[in-house]
Amino acid sequence: MKKFLLTFLAVVFLFASSGFWERVVEIEKSLYTVETEGKKSLSSEANATATAESKIEDASSLVDKRVAEFNQLISMLKEAPYEVKAEKNPFYDPKEAKRERAKILARIGVNREYGYDGAVMRDRIALKSLETRGHIYRFFVTLADEWTALDEKSLKDLIESERKFLRSIPLEEFTAAYRSSLKQKDKISVQIVQNYRNLKMHTAFYGDFLDYLATNPSLLHYRSLAAMFRLDQIIEKINGVEVFAKINTYLRYLRLDMGRVLIFFLIMFIAWGASFIIYHRLYAFLKKQILKKRDELDELLLANLDGIRKPLYLLVLAFGFELGLEVLMYPSPMPENIGLLFYAIYLSIGAYIVIVAIDSLFFDYLIKRGEIKNAQMRQELVNLVLSILKITVVTIAIFMLLVKMGVNITGLLASLGIGGLAIALAAQNTLSNFFGLLKIIFDNSFSQGDWIETKDVEGTVVEIGFISTFIRTFDNALITVPNATLANTPLKNWSKRTVGRRIKMYIGVTYGSKREDLMKALDEIREMLENHPGIATPQKVDAQLLQKRTRRERKLVSAEEKFGVKTTLLVYLDEFADSSVNILIYAFSKTVNWREWLEIKQDVLLKIWEILDRNGLEFAFPSESLYFDPENIKRSFKQINSTS
Repeated sequence: MKKFLLTFLAVVFLFASSGFWERVVEIEKSLYTVETEGKKSLSSEANATATAESKIEDASSLVDKRVAEFNQLISMLKEAPYEVKAEKNPFYDPKEAKRERAKILARIGVNREYGYDGAVMRDRIALKSLETRGHIYRFFVTLADEWTALDEKSLKDLIESERKFLRSIPLEEFTAAYRSSLKQKDKISVQIVQNYRNLKMHTAFYGDFLDYLATNPSLLHYRSLAAMFRLDQIIEKINGVEVFAKINTYLRYLRLDMGRVLIFFLIMFIAWGASFIIYHRLYAFLKKQILKKRDELDELLLANLDGIRKPLYLLVLAFGFELGLEVLMYPSPMPENIGLLFYAIYLSIGAYIVIVAIDSLFFDYLIKRGEIKNAQMRQELVNLVLSILKITVVTIAIFMLLVKMGVNITGLLASLGIGGLAIALAAQNTLSNFFGLLKIIFDNSFSQGDWIETKDVEGTVVEIGFISTFIRTFDNALITVPNATLANTPLKNWSKRTVGRRIKMYIGVTYGSKREDLMKALDEIREMLENHPGIATPQKVDAQLLQKRTRRERKLVSAEEKFGVKTTLLVYLDEFADSSVNILIYAFSKTVNWREWLEIKQDVLLKIWEILDRNGLEFAFPSESLYFDPENIKRSFKQINSTS
């Protein structure tokens, strides 16, 4: 398990990198790739016969795609600004860019000195392409840092400064060099063409994004919780009071003021009061209303109410604390890490509430109804489904948190698929135990509550878990056995009996018994057992029920053996033993319950005792008989006297 966790964390950190910048690269390549002049001319010739409507539709579709991509970039920037600021990304690495810039400038100086104009043009275009990528990177980083504090004028000034940079790029000169190089096949010309296409792609993307942002500045408007609830106005009024204004001169060193402090404590008091009302008053009121009529739906509502009581209490407190912190930090936005922490808290509480609802739905509704309709409902199968649902809810919550953190989920899932073999090898025993669980369930070898016996353990099955089965022994110890062990070892299941718990005994009578009395006693014992209400006989077993079960199973197996029905009844003179004449009594009780079986067995023993007494028979017990020869004793004494 430790190896698995380490592998999982390593994969998470590996893919928690620049998803934002990967998206930028994809947008540029898919929507802003510059085609060759030849392709353009061919395209224009082909489109010469196209209708004007189709051209408009194509242009409109392209605009829609770009708008959708720009909106996605802005959303990613707002939700995961820390990802935008990552220096290690596939678009622009600031440290690597410094080294690349120095190399390009050095090449320009050398090539200019030797008069290599083509090489100079190649490097000038490459330098502008590098600078453009740097401007794009720094622009998005600035937005990630300051978008919550940027007003419309500041954003407009920032966009205008970037437009000024784009206008400073001598695109006309570069375009002329590009068109000239298209006709050449030498290495420098090919590099000029490639560098120009990269530059054109970056400038086109950047220019379009700046235009879109300039016309839609509201996309970057930040509205804090304090502003949403108009608390900013209340804070200003409180700080306007003369007494509080004097106190604020001291609080300014802590970057606080009385308005925010008082509102913070007021919010916390209201949050605590609201949570108290939900936890006690509202709960008591709803419970009273539910208890007025107790049907199945009300039982489900009551179970859910008990389960979500505390989570709702914590949810209200968490929201109040978040709002209070928002007020304390106003007008600055809440730090990303704190916002992520509250997101994790809300996500955890939501997942817990869903799990509670699943629990109550299974145990307080489905299982109760299922037990009424199907007494043989497999508890461990229900537990397995329940566990899978809970794991699914937790997994979804974890993935949602990872997405919020900026983890590339697609790459993460792909890596888990690639590393599946390594994980399977590391968790070999865990997987074998899980498949052992499936084998136990589908073979129906035992269920929870069954009395089972193996070579090493005997007891009642408490729970069949994902990895292990818990068995309570008859001396009240709890034993944990791996599922794989139980699935692959012979075991006795004493609970898989519908009718028949064996009663087997040998009763010995003395050798002095009369044969007629003994045979009469045998007949009476047999008759007693056949008429005993607790002893199973074929006449007392519901054959119709067995036939119905056999039809439902649709298998060519003996119904008696399949469902554990034993009705054998034997009463015979069995053997002449050393000290007794033994009678074999072999029968099965109708019940399989141990306590009831003991009561039936006791009653049978007492009736057998009564039958033997009535027929003048005595119980035999191990004994030895000594026979004395008087003549031999006399001779022995004479020999003793003569020698003495």
